[in-house]
Amino acid sequence: MNDLVPGEAILLNDQPAEVIKTYSVGDLDYLRAYVENVGVKTVCIDDVNIEPKREQLGTLDTATAGQLHPDHEAVSAEWFDLRSQALQLQIAHEQGQLLSISNSLVRLEPYQLACVNWVMQKLRQRALIADDVGLGKTIEAGLILKELTARNRADRVLFVVPAHLQKKWIRDMDRFFDISLTPGDRQWVEGERRRLGEEANIWNQDHQQMVASMAFLRQEEFRDELDNAFWDVVIVDEAHKAAKRGESPSKTSKMVERVADNSDSLLLLSATPHDGKGDAFRSLIEYIDPFLVAEDQDLSKEAVDRVMMRRGKQTIYDDDGERLFPNREVGTIPVERTHEEKQFYQAVTEYVKHVYNRSEQLNEPAVGFAMALMQKRLVSSIGAIQATLSRRLANLVDQQSTATSLSEEASAYLEGEDLEEADKQKAEEELAGLTITESDAQLEEEIETLRDLVSLAEGISVDSKAQKVRRYIQQLLEENPNEKVLLFTEYRDTLDYILDLVKDEPWADEILVIHGDVDKEDRANIEDEFNHGQSRLLFATDAASEGIDLQHSCHIMVNYELPWNPNRLEQRIGRLHRYGQEKEVKVWNFTFEDTREGEIFEMLQEKVENIRGKLGNTADVLGMLDDVDVDSLIMESIRNDEPTSATKEELEELIDERQRTLAEWYECSLIDTSTFDQESRERIQEVMDQSEDVYGSEADIREFFERGISALGGEVEKAGTNLFRADLPENLRRTTDGDLYGPFTFNREFAMDHDDIDYVSPDARLVQELMQRVLDSEQGSVGLKMLPFVDDPGITYNYRVRFEDGTGEVIREEILPVFVDAAHNDPQERLGQRVVDGDSIKGSPDGEPVQVLLENESEMRSSADRYISQRVESRRDELQKWRREETQQELDDLEAYAESERERIETFIADYERKAESGTDMDIAIRRQRDRLSKLEDRIEKRRQELQRKSQVISLAPEIENLCLTLPI
Repeated sequence: MNDLVPGEAILLNDQPAEVIKTYSVGDLDYLRAYVENVGVKTVCIDDVNIEPKREQLGTLDTATAGQLHPDHEAVSAEWFDLRSQALQLQIAHEQGQLLSISNSLVRLEPYQLACVNWVMQKLRQRALIADDVGLGKTIEAGLILKELTARNRADRVLFVVPAHLQKKWIRDMDRFFDISLTPGDRQWVEGERRRLGEEANIWNQDHQQMVASMAFLRQEEFRDELDNAFWDVVIVDEAHKAAKRGESPSKTSKMVERVADNSDSLLLLSATPHDGKGDAFRSLIEYIDPFLVAEDQDLSKEAVDRVMMRRGKQTIYDDDGERLFPNREVGTIPVERTHEEKQFYQAVTEYVKHVYNRSEQLNEPAVGFAMALMQKRLVSSIGAIQATLSRRLANLVDQQSTATSLSEEASAYLEGEDLEEADKQKAEEELAGLTITESDAQLEEEIETLRDLVSLAEGISVDSKAQKVRRYIQQLLEENPNEKVLLFTEYRDTLDYILDLVKDEPWADEILVIHGDVDKEDRANIEDEFNHGQSRLLFATDAASEGIDLQHSCHIMVNYELPWNPNRLEQRIGRLHRYGQEKEVKVWNFTFEDTREGEIFEMLQEKVENIRGKLGNTADVLGMLDDVDVDSLIMESIRNDEPTSATKEELEELIDERQRTLAEWYECSLIDTSTFDQESRERIQEVMDQSEDVYGSEADIREFFERGISALGGEVEKAGTNLFRADLPENLRRTTDGDLYGPFTFNREFAMDHDDIDYVSPDARLVQELMQRVLDSEQGSVGLKMLPFVDDPGITYNYRVRFEDGTGEVIREEILPVFVDAAHNDPQERLGQRVVDGDSIKGSPDGEPVQVLLENESEMRSSADRYISQRVESRRDELQKWRREETQQELDDLEAYAESERERIETFIADYERKAESGTDMDIAIRRQRDRLSKLEDRIEKRRQELQRKSQVISLAPEIENLCLTLPI
């Protein structure tokens, strides 16, 4: 026991360990040691095997130095290179560069990487990403998550998204980033509670990457669990839906604030982060950093710029200085109705008004909602309204309708929840059948009215809009046979109606169709056929308004009817007006003339385009319209028999007021979009080049993989252009489905174009497993190389240099090779790097130089240690300067926030104390404010201590990972 000295490196049961201390308890001797990858352990010395840890050169004998050569098993140059490559791959994640460039199967744009780099360079990865629709916020979020995962900072991940986008996030994260998300739904909750017990907090688990809908998470049953859970990363999509508005925050905003507070990294994604009013936008900023701006202070441009990245399509330029996104033209094609259509429109509207008013009087909002749906379908197509009326009639006749008993989907839809299109369709059909009557006579009267309306609908064989759309498509294809057309409609009934109408047209067999019942695989095939095949027409419901990209094949869109939500229209246009579109996008909206809805939506669309022209950003306009309830405005005008002009005037006033606020924000530069130009491209290109230097190029990864597989007893063979197969060594087979692996590729572009080919990236599971196998082996700890550019014999030491902050987070880690020659003990880093990168020649060196290196190794190592200590000191000073600047800004913000909040609360206390002196009982109010002040000081102090720990830079002891005996030829 006395032989074990604190700090001594040993092998404890073959595991590397370091002695902390030894002591006795009675007659038994104990060892307390730090065991690598395990932690501190205290064991009885009699029960374990303890050996001194061998130095890298400990197995080499000076007497046998003459037998050593680059292919010798003890000093294999190949294994030294393999180990050095594995070391570089292992520490690459901590280098501060962008791993995601080479690890993601998605076409990356420089402006996206600039966003990722901006987030990753921040002290804390908490940001509002507010890029315009179509710029790829999903991609940016996935890239940032990959970066955090690579740095071991994404074990617990929670995506909070609208319900209808849940499947899209699962699909995109898997397809582009190989990230598997578990849906946090009722089935998962019940399964986890059975597995862990009712008392367990199922949301607070390690190794958990979840996606859950806003509506699901905001349920009261999860409130306490979410309060007591913590996530490494939280990503909130459509974050504006969770913004605080008014005096009483919504359940969604409370839930998002809860998970935001309980997260390390936080990404809020929204193309429309503001609504033309201040409170909502401010709340998003406060989710990111609650200490950024005090409650009674205005937001400043400097504060917003620290937490928000925002680019518009108009501000992104290519290498030639041209705008990356083309213009778009949105036009309206008016459709004149026939006399029969006008009569039918008036009759249905009268019926809608009658039932809507009755639902208001009897306080049955679900029935009123059903009437709004009916009015929407009325201006969509004769097919949609006839199907709706017929279903409603059947429900009433069968007495299946009730205004009090709704399915889960219908209730959720009624509350404004975003649903998948298939669920939305079911909910609408259910709601459209609801009524409320006070007597059987009223019910019979409504049934008779419906029979009359169905009969009127059946008398209109084809509506005028359908005829005009058909003629438009026919004429376009005749004049431009190579054009492709994307047609959108809101309703499946309308889609079926159009398809039936054109079934005998010569181009009918070229129509591709997407709706809510088309599954993921079929949808991808349809997208591929439209983009690359002969089919010229794609007819779709809003199931296709997100998640498909058609900009490379089409620039013409037809909207069969305008959705009542302007955001939905922008999502549709975003299928074509996105990066890669080379032509001006033309959007044609078909609307019935002389209808209330047509006039309102034509005015609304003109306003949107007019304001967009002035401000240059569509998302800004949509943001200010996000909470405008157009449905209610229209239904109120129907209910009260108001002229269309009155509704238009009310809507115009509201929009003009929001526009004025928006203009003021622009004046203050609070919501400016940043420009991405030539200079921006050059800056991010530097980062991309440095990242490739760190992680290695495609050729480097291929070399490491082929060398590693071969060294472990396997074989890699070429199977075609960019294609390979591998016979894996036995100790790697458990990570794949068998001993034969492939086909696979090292080429990212090739992998993106071929879904059935595995992509071997630096972060691929097999590469990481191979890396670990190489490092677990003792081979490669010592190498021997004969190199033509070396003048004198020496030793090259590979040092691992690592820095942490006071919280234990790794700030920087790198491998620094240092060559020291035997004659002068002169350390050289650049030559050391050349030695590591160089390929040794074959042959047997003279034994004498090797013997000299072994005999003088101690002095040479001392020289290398002195050199590396200077490099560590220099690097630490650089990092400390950067960290102090970063944390000082946040400390200044914190102190300003604390002073303002402290002053505000103390003003309340002073005011209450004055009232108390005059005889008013203010004890409770004063105690409440003093409690607020105490909690404020606690929060401030906690954050101050965290920032102070962040500002620390701690250098860990440099370690020699391997070394190479280096000889001239």
